[in-house]
Amino acid sequence: MLVAYFTVLCVIAAFNMILHYRVNSKQNGHYSLLFFSVFISCLGHLMLALSSGRDEAVLANKMIYTGTIFLPLFTFDASLSVCKIRIPALAHDLFMLVVFVIFGMSLTVGFNDFYYKSIEYIQIDGAGNYTAVYGLGHAIFNCLMVGYVVCNVSLIVYAFLKKKNVSFNSLIALSLIEVVSILSFFTSRFFEYDTLIMPAVYVFAQFALLYICYRVKRYDVEQFISQDLESRNTDSFVLISSKFNYLGCNEVAYETFPNLKKCRIDHKIRNSSRLTRLLVVWIKKLSQGDSIYEKKFKQGDKYYKITFTEHPLSKSEKVYMFKIEDETSVHNYINMLDESNVRLEQMLKENDSQIRSLQEQMLVGMAHMVENRDSNTGSHIKRTSNVVSILVDYLRQKDSRSLPDFFYDSLITAAPMHDIGKIAVDDRILRKPGRFTPEEYEEMKSHPEKGAMIIENLLTSIETPEFVQIVCNVTRYHHERYDGGGYPNKLKGENIPYEARIMAVADVYDALVSQRCYKEAMSFDKAYSIVIEGMGSQFDPSLRECFDACRSKLEAYYRNLKE
Repeated sequence: MLVAYFTVLCVIAAFNMILHYRVNSKQNGHYSLLFFSVFISCLGHLMLALSSGRDEAVLANKMIYTGTIFLPLFTFDASLSVCKIRIPALAHDLFMLVVFVIFGMSLTVGFNDFYYKSIEYIQIDGAGNYTAVYGLGHAIFNCLMVGYVVCNVSLIVYAFLKKKNVSFNSLIALSLIEVVSILSFFTSRFFEYDTLIMPAVYVFAQFALLYICYRVKRYDVEQFISQDLESRNTDSFVLISSKFNYLGCNEVAYETFPNLKKCRIDHKIRNSSRLTRLLVVWIKKLSQGDSIYEKKFKQGDKYYKITFTEHPLSKSEKVYMFKIEDETSVHNYINMLDESNVRLEQMLKENDSQIRSLQEQMLVGMAHMVENRDSNTGSHIKRTSNVVSILVDYLRQKDSRSLPDFFYDSLITAAPMHDIGKIAVDDRILRKPGRFTPEEYEEMKSHPEKGAMIIENLLTSIETPEFVQIVCNVTRYHHERYDGGGYPNKLKGENIPYEARIMAVADVYDALVSQRCYKEAMSFDKAYSIVIEGMGSQFDPSLRECFDACRSKLEAYYRNLKE
């Protein structure tokens, strides 16, 4: 019966230890040590119950002391943490030294009479146990236990009276642990049942500490702030030593600069990208005494600002932590401000609204001219514009990007102009009914760039930079592929403007379900499958949900056209 009792206590202690590790592993280590000590102590009591002789009982007793002697220290550390009180490191080291000395004394049991003057093996209800005559060492152990109890009680009383920033419920739980431990200790000693009662007390303390850990985690303001800052952080951080060893970076840096994944930690940093080359040269200049605090560089269509902080790693080595901030929006905003000033001056001289209307009509008219020249497409402009409108209606409501209505309105306005560059393509190519030769295809592939140039030349002076940028992006990049296999610039993934990614879906879907002179219209099911299969390769995978949700509306629109 007693063996089963101690086995259950061991299982509960082990379960509590694992539960604490899984739920509170980021908290201070003394909590984990305390839970482990309780488990070791309970395991020692189980081994004592299973012992069959004096030597085995002595060995089990030493296992009990391995857990029990350190419990007061770890409990004291936990109390300090809960009460938010710090003691000098030297004082803590002294407490630790005393515990180790007494632990060493307990190991002398069976060899001399300093800790136990005598020890005799007995059995109670079929379970192993012992009776002992205590020596001076055990008296010192009792003093240690009493001393830590006094310290813990003093801490709790002080926190109740002075520390308003400590959880009241946690203090109540600590007090309960102390009260139960003190009463159990004296009760067990009075009735000589300490080997039966104390393990259960330790397990009870584990449950109370689990509650305290929950309270500590709940009121850990610094942890919440740290987690919130980490979730909101959009800056990249890269660490490099003064000896050019790569020390690591955060997840944002890996996502923004994928080449960093090729760098091995504790090895010389690879000069495989513009960023790493810049940082290596910068560190060299810093080691030569230059005081360059900030650098800026451009990668693709992104603009970045880099700053650094310096930390000592050893007497001969430093760590440079580089902070890389995306300043694209700031850069574009400054550029737009400059352009806006120019436009404002011009708007004072002429009637901007009339010119804008005429210019847009001219662009749409040019787009229709292209359509009339292109015998392959036929009403493609109107259809793709309506497809874009259907997709945009969904994105306004569901897109997690929370883009302004201006963006979606501009995209709808830009849609008819996406193929305007074909006006500069020769008729023999544009009106060719069959497949293009490689040379003809290369000529056709020039229409996005030509279209963007036409848009910039005609709209820059009368439209806002934001609108012009959206129209240019739609015109220039609607043939780019998400996997980087498109044209004209082979942009990849998020580097392709979002508006162009939306336009690409509309453009391809219309081409699939519409009849051309060289092909019949594809079935809706087959066209849907092709587009869905292309998500992640040809198209932005984040648009899959939108396309899937709009499927019925798109098919209804094209059915109405056929009717």
